[in-house]
Amino acid sequence: MIHLIFSLFFFIHPIYISSTNIIISDENLEIKIKLFRDDLEDGLRDFHGLSISIDNLNKIEKNKDLVNKYINNKLSLIINDEKINFFIMDYSLVNDVLEIYFTKNFSKKINNIKVINQLLIEVYSEQSNIMFVDILGKKYYNNFTASNIEKALFIK
Repeated sequence: MIHLIFSLFFFIHPIYISSTNIIISDENLEIKIKLFRDDLEDGLRDFHGLSISIDNLNKIEKNKDLVNKYINNKLSLIINDEKINFFIMDYSLVNDVLEIYFTKNFSKKINNIKVINQLLIEVYSEQSNIMFVDILGKKYYNNFTASNIEKALFIK
């Protein structure tokens, strides 16, 4: 009976998670973010103060600037004390998962990186934002939560 109760709890309890992959090579910076579409709609509504639907590719294209503003506000990538602004280059919607892609030419020597990841944390206190970073082949990982929104990396 206890097993049944726990199984039902986990079945009906929503999961609030996102993943971000950052790859920095000799000349490029690539970011791929995966979020549940309906969760992002909630974040957009809270941030912009209006209901924004992104349940198909046409609506995503129409609202791309609003999504971009939200992500640039809630996800900060600071390299050598300079905030990197990024712009949506591509996106896909598979089932209910929105994948957003950013690329930027980047060829600076990296001394330090700070990441501040608050994606959807203002909406869901139990939100977990998993991040994988690859800097010139060296890999890092962090799980951002409401109590852990910032991570500094020192590269030498």
